Amino acid sequence: MNYSKRKEKILQYIKTYGEISNSEAQAITSAHRNTISGDFKRLVSEKILNISGKGKGAKYTRLDLIIFSQATLDSVFSKKNDTQFNLFFNKVKRPKSFFNKTFDNAINTDFTFSKEVCSYFEQMKEKIQIKEKELSISERKRKKEKLVIDLSWASSNIEGNTYSILETEALIKYNETTKGKTFSEAKMILNHKEAINYIRQATAYKKLTKKNIFELHQLLTNELHIKTGFREHLVAISNSSYVPCDNQFQISSFFDNLTKRINKEKSILSKAVMANLLIAYLQPFSDGNKRTSRMTGNAILLSYGHLPISFVHTPKEDYIKSILYFYEKQDPTYFMQLFLKELNHSFIDYIG
Repeated sequence: MNYSKRKEKILQYIKTYGEISNSEAQAITSAHRNTISGDFKRLVSEKILNISGKGKGAKYTRLDLIIFSQATLDSVFSKKNDTQFNLFFNKVKRPKSFFNKTFDNAINTDFTFSKEVCSYFEQMKEKIQIKEKELSISERKRKKEKLVIDLSWASSNIEGNTYSILETEALIKYNETTKGKTFSEAKMILNHKEAINYIRQATAYKKLTKKNIFELHQLLTNELHIKTGFREHLVAISNSSYVPCDNQFQISSFFDNLTKRINKEKSILSKAVMANLLIAYLQPFSDGNKRTSRMTGNAILLSYGHLPISFVHTPKEDYIKSILYFYEKQDPTYFMQLFLKELNHSFIDYIG
């Protein structure tokens, strides 16, 4: 098989699956690893493909589907920041970070993206509208199904759910539960499906209210024996030195302040990031806080005509560390970079 035919197969695979690795390219072309490495090098130099990751973890996708370049991502969270980030989590014991001493810093944190990032984000919306018109009805349906499966699995996996992504697909598409799994695990996934379908139909999340955030929490925790409404007791955060608020009056007051802060923000991108971080930081509910924060962020994106994100491409450990970094340092930059990476993947997986 010559280069032109290998290139055609590689690009067709990317069109279907969003990205490709060296081993996957070998499998579909029957070519040697070194041959494929040369093909990828050529396709990158010709500005057809973009590479992310290193070594065996390297993945390639079409350059025209990348919204935020690596240089843009690095401008949000630099290599210097990365060094400090790793040093922070290498500490054997991190000092306690109390809500009562940090909430002013948290709500007044700078969540601003650069003009360049905001410009790319708006261009992404225009590209979404163009791509949607190009998709057939069957392709659009397939991509919507993939989003529901990816998001339901990834969000549940972050919470410790043991369903695999294939088991999640069987549950969502065919209502097939997996032997040996609990009712609560299946219900958690199906609750995500309900919540996603709900926010797809709603535009009410252009403005956050106590009512519409509580609605999402109720959908996500339905039949999981989780009390609705503001919690009345202290909660502990695993593997974290952060100590949340234990006063229901303070929880209610900060909740009102965070919704006001998010509603006042003009940038849709910043609004979505703030919802993810500030709701999780407050921990207003007895359980289901991060699930609610992620779904609220997506509800904001969808209400303004943007793509939601699934976090399916973000390693669980990276997501958790990004949240803990905000809890303990009130620094959102690592999460902000993860968010942009996931937006890149959303464009590739659910529209491109």
